[in-house]
Amino acid sequence: LKEFNRIFTRFNKINIRKDNQMFKKILILSVACLSLASCSSLNKDLSKEDALTEVEAYYKNINPSIAELKKDISNNSLSRDEELPDINKSYPYTVEGKGKVNAEIFVSSEKAGSGKDGILNEIAEDFNNQNYTINGETISVSIRSIPSGTAVDYISSKNYVPDGYTPSNTQWNYILNAKGTNTKEITDKLFGNTSGLLMKKEVYDNLINEFGEVNIDSLAKAVEKGKLLGYTNPYTSSTGLSLLTQLLYSFDKDNPISDTAKEQFKKLQENIPSTFVTTTQLREAAKSGTADILSISYQTYINTPEFADYKYIPLGIRQDSPLYSITNNTQKQEILKKFSEFVKNENNQNKASSYGFNQLNDYSFNEQTKDGNVLMSIQNLWKKNKNSSRPIVGVFVTDISGSMEGEPINKLKQSLLNSLQYINEDNYIGLVSYSSNVTINVPIDSMNNNQKAYFTSAIKGLTANGGTATYDGTLVAIKMIQDKLKEHPNARPVIFVLSDGETNTGHSFERVEPIIRSLGITVNTIGYNANLKELSKLSKINESVSIDAENNDVIYKIKELFNAEF
Repeated sequence: LKEFNRIFTRFNKINIRKDNQMFKKILILSVACLSLASCSSLNKDLSKEDALTEVEAYYKNINPSIAELKKDISNNSLSRDEELPDINKSYPYTVEGKGKVNAEIFVSSEKAGSGKDGILNEIAEDFNNQNYTINGETISVSIRSIPSGTAVDYISSKNYVPDGYTPSNTQWNYILNAKGTNTKEITDKLFGNTSGLLMKKEVYDNLINEFGEVNIDSLAKAVEKGKLLGYTNPYTSSTGLSLLTQLLYSFDKDNPISDTAKEQFKKLQENIPSTFVTTTQLREAAKSGTADILSISYQTYINTPEFADYKYIPLGIRQDSPLYSITNNTQKQEILKKFSEFVKNENNQNKASSYGFNQLNDYSFNEQTKDGNVLMSIQNLWKKNKNSSRPIVGVFVTDISGSMEGEPINKLKQSLLNSLQYINEDNYIGLVSYSSNVTINVPIDSMNNNQKAYFTSAIKGLTANGGTATYDGTLVAIKMIQDKLKEHPNARPVIFVLSDGETNTGHSFERVEPIIRSLGITVNTIGYNANLKELSKLSKINESVSIDAENNDVIYKIKELFNAEF
């Protein structure tokens, strides 16, 4: 509109004869229509053809520079222990005990979160208020809310070892034992819960009509016929690991990591668009109706309004929250036993039932394996083969503006360098950096050792200076991806924006939003001491991930994200 007003003012100064006033009005009207048409495209859906046309125009306008490619073959990978963030900053106590003798417990997120996901927080507070004693000394428990798979990483690496551990299901304990940590079962069940599937009701009815029941075999057949399945990262998610285990054993009941199982899994993955990293993504997929089938626990299902239109079917391993002792301290083991007994009293079990637990206690399921090494091999098979039939074509869009100077840019570089090890070779990735201007540091190519050497050199050379043209960088990445998709039309387009979110120059969000939506590009955002509201606008366009990566935990969070995506 500003441009139109400028043209209008200049046009009025032109000396046009009186008999040409109609011509003048027509020209003014034409300019106005063109201007309004351009503005209106910001507020409506674009066709794919129009989106591609706009990308071409923006790219020419931005005119990014092309960096010289250099190689660096040094190893910048961190150890498992180094990847893990400071536990007190990333997973602080949700309950802190003050007894003379205190037992600390790692608790899975559905039991130590907030609201109806905070049952063990409430019970622990109550337990501590009883002032129980053992041998004349007051006792208490402390609670840390931490995902089951992440807890395994802390404990097995000995980065941080609590006294007790209650994951969602037993599979994580098998993995922990296989990694060399001895545990002692205190109880096999604190609260009843199950893993299972959510299905659109018409999908459920169709499965019943065609196969007579919903089981793992009919699920696999439904996905092969085009039904969209969404599940969470089996490296951190209990429902994700449970579903993956069942699928692979259904492909080969004797050997879930055989070539037969692997090939069937790769075929299945052709109809699975992506892995969800968080439950928030599951909720968004249910709300928008973009997934036909979702993997989730019953307790999460019953407490999530967005899932009301879905049918729930228990399927897979139970999630009864077993409690294990990791400590050899007999007094702390006694505290864990006493706490377990307290959790199981009638009042606390009734409270748990009101929070969505203990609802499907008649459901039973036989575990296919108790071998943690097999479970880790299953995770590894998933990681290596989930994108083999539909690779990712993606770009890292890195903020090197002046506001990233210091710790943010150092952490960005360190986290990216470390995360290169989690990108499989069958994905095609490029690197863009931006401040006031945009640079293509590494063109998109197969992420083999040669490409990783280019990445390593380019990342190490990033320096912070200038303004923040986030959406210019994003538009350049879109153009690069669209060009590469001509070679790999079946690939999935993904952008990772790593920034502090403070855009102050270049094109606006309103320019890129309809383009990203039309082209179906996943845009994951990672914020460094960031304006998360600004970044989350990008990730919400197509139900992607927005990570609040404080300097402390960004390395581990990017690792988790890359394990899910690549």
